[in-house]
Amino acid sequence: MVTFILRRSVMAIFVISGSFAFIYGLAATIGDPLAEIRLSNPENLEYLLLAATRELRLDQSIPERFFGWYSDVIRSILNGEFTLDTSLSGRPVSEGLLGAVAPTFWLVIISIIFSLLLGAILGMFVAISRQGFREPLIGLLLFLGYVSPVFWISHLIKQYLVVILNDRAIETITWYTLLAPLFGSLIFLLAITFFFLAQYSINEKLARKRFAISLLFAIPMMAVANSLLPNETRVIFVALNAFLAITFWLAFWIFVGRGMPNKAKFGIRFGILWVFSVLIQKLISVFPNYMQRDEIAGRPFPSFAYESVWYSPPEFWILQLDRVLHLLLPALAITITTTAIYYQVTKNAAIEALESDYVRMARAKGINELEVLVRHVFRGCYLSLINTFVPNYLYLFNGVIIVELVFGWQGIGVYLLSSMFSYDLNRLMGGIFVIGLLTFVAMVGSDLLMSRVDARIRAFK
Repeated sequence: MVTFILRRSVMAIFVISGSFAFIYGLAATIGDPLAEIRLSNPENLEYLLLAATRELRLDQSIPERFFGWYSDVIRSILNGEFTLDTSLSGRPVSEGLLGAVAPTFWLVIISIIFSLLLGAILGMFVAISRQGFREPLIGLLLFLGYVSPVFWISHLIKQYLVVILNDRAIETITWYTLLAPLFGSLIFLLAITFFFLAQYSINEKLARKRFAISLLFAIPMMAVANSLLPNETRVIFVALNAFLAITFWLAFWIFVGRGMPNKAKFGIRFGILWVFSVLIQKLISVFPNYMQRDEIAGRPFPSFAYESVWYSPPEFWILQLDRVLHLLLPALAITITTTAIYYQVTKNAAIEALESDYVRMARAKGINELEVLVRHVFRGCYLSLINTFVPNYLYLFNGVIIVELVFGWQGIGVYLLSSMFSYDLNRLMGGIFVIGLLTFVAMVGSDLLMSRVDARIRAFK
């Protein structure tokens, strides 16, 4: 395993470094970084031009400038500074960059999760019931979303959906407190049932009985945990509570699942999903308090920026809910334009699996149809979905620039555009370097997932 990780890491570093060199070469030939100094026409113009030329290494060739920049960046990382060189203003590139990365990163991750879940569910649904009008209708709708420009979808969401949601929010506010435990419990129930079917057989009465007992105990405890989480809290406090809850549920499942295979792995999934569902319940339950804030003015679904401007510091959970709501509509715009990719991949893989010999054998053994779909058919879609992840991940980082402009996000896309317009090459390459680091993590992570899912890859490594 270690050798496999090192080999794939070296390959990923080689590919990404080559991409850095190619992008640097193209960007270095566009524009004049000294244009602003020339237009200002100061008295010491020649001195300023000479100083800027030496500072930006403009007296060197493009390959020399690239290797100088790359070595400075690597040296700053090894020294623990992570300054990513200096911009035209003389300030470290990382000062304005790191604050722009987090909004874009979460937007891309949430968009991938939404499109992956929606595409996988629709693809499985169409593959199972291929007769009738469902397949052409769903395929047509997803294809229209895929070919539609993302800026047009974003403007439609801002023009119509935001207005409708905000107008209806006041009328439906009394339902949110009631829906919080129901929605969180439903997510937990569906997700943990899926993982149970992927690991254990429905025909195993002991496993089914203990699983039902754990659900009867876990779902009511969500409301208790939701009420115990204080409104004023810190991220460290939430992380500590999450750790304690995961440890508790791991120990609980080991007790309930004694004598069953892979009980610790399922217990960890059980605990993570339980904590995630509790946090969703908490966010929904504070929605009425969020609506009453003067900054929100009764219109909780924003269409601009990634966080509200607060007159006074909000409570912890209200601040998190505000960030989630700002994230929701841009993520929806990206999801509409990318779901078709995961839908087509899942549908083709599921159809192939349904016609395979091992699925016929499983049905001939009398295994429950739901168990066949989860444990045999959908598991065959894992590898295809993982292979699609990295290309779609990079595509979203390219397309998210337009979404950020429409929704007024100060993310990495706007940061890169401003760097290009100001001809600040170090600033531009600093943003691309961070995207490269995230891409490196995604590439190595997808390789590890594929080796975990596909036994043929494990045998090859």
